[in-house]
Amino acid sequence: MRHDRVVAEVVVRTARAGDGLAIATVQLEVWQTAFAAALPVHILTVPPADLAASWTSTFGHAHQSVVVAVEGAQVVGFSHAVVSDADPAVGDILVLHVRPAWARRGHGGRLLAAQAAALRDRGAESGAWWIPESDPATQRFAALAGWTATGGTRVLDTGRSMLTERRWSGPLDLRLR
Repeated sequence: MRHDRVVAEVVVRTARAGDGLAIATVQLEVWQTAFAAALPVHILTVPPADLAASWTSTFGHAHQSVVVAVEGAQVVGFSHAVVSDADPAVGDILVLHVRPAWARRGHGGRLLAAQAAALRDRGAESGAWWIPESDPATQRFAALAGWTATGGTRVLDTGRSMLTERRWSGPLDLRLR
C-alpha cells in the first residue's frame, strides 16, 4: 500500500491589503492565549475586523515592515518591525506572533529572519525587541537566534496589570538553518 503525504507550502511574504483581518485574528488569538491574565477583557474580545484597518494602514511605509507566515492558504503568524527615527542603525521588532496551534514549526524563525533582512535593507545594523519577562518561550527563542537581554526594562500598564518587558538586542545577519 502506498501512502502519499501532501505537505502544505510554507512561506513568509510581505503583508498585502487583504491580510489585515488575518493578522488581527492571529493577534487576538495570541493575546487570548498568552496574555489573558494581563489584558483587559474588552481588549481580548474586540472583533478582529475592528483591528484590521489599523494593520492595513501600516503596510507599505518606507521605515516599516509587516510580514506574514503562511502555511497552505492560511496566515499563521506575522511580524511588524520598524527602523528607529532616533537611531536608523537600529531596527525594532515591535510584534512577532505565531498562532499557538502552529507553534514549533519554524514560522517564528522564518518571520524573524525575514524581518532581519527587511531591516537590513532599510539600513539597520542591529535589532532590538521588548520581550515580556513573563514569556520565557520567546526569551529562549530570541537567545537561540543569538540575541541577548541588554538590561533595559520597561513597565507597561495594560489596564489590568503591570507588564514588565526586558529589552533584547541582536544581530540582523540571521539565516535559516
